[in-house]
Amino acid sequence: MVKKDLISNASKVLRDNNIRKRVTTPAHVFHISDDEGNQKDFKVKKTDKDVLYTVEDIERILDACIFVIQEAMKSGEEIAIHGFGKMMLRYRSPKTVRNVLDGNPVQTPGGYFPRFVPGNDLMRCAHVYEQYLKDRKINDPLPIFAEEAGENDGD
Repeated sequence: MVKKDLISNASKVLRDNNIRKRVTTPAHVFHISDDEGNQKDFKVKKTDKDVLYTVEDIERILDACIFVIQEAMKSGEEIAIHGFGKMMLRYRSPKTVRNVLDGNPVQTPGGYFPRFVPGNDLMRCAHVYEQYLKDRKINDPLPIFAEEAGENDGD
């Protein structure tokens, strides 16, 4: 599934659930009469206006997108959003691992698991953050938490 399909499926979910934001106002007809009983109808045309989405609107849209992604995953489809990444299901074979507590071997079952491969734009974001850390000469990406941990150990 590509971004265009994701958008059209999400809009279909919104349409099916009647979740939409009106951006046009209906035409109005005004009836005006004078003292002699003459009547005149004035019609105000439809107008388009920009309407901001509320937090609830955005939440509904996001929920619809997540629903479409989940439905695509249930049918085994790959979801690819250009620049963001790809989401897919991968089969992981059964393995024998050691139990950490007692050292005995344990068989883990195989199955399908979700996998995400980041896209180029998302990878660039990580590189920008890495460059930000280098420019500030920060070795630990979370220096505030490291300082707090050191203070707590000494008390």
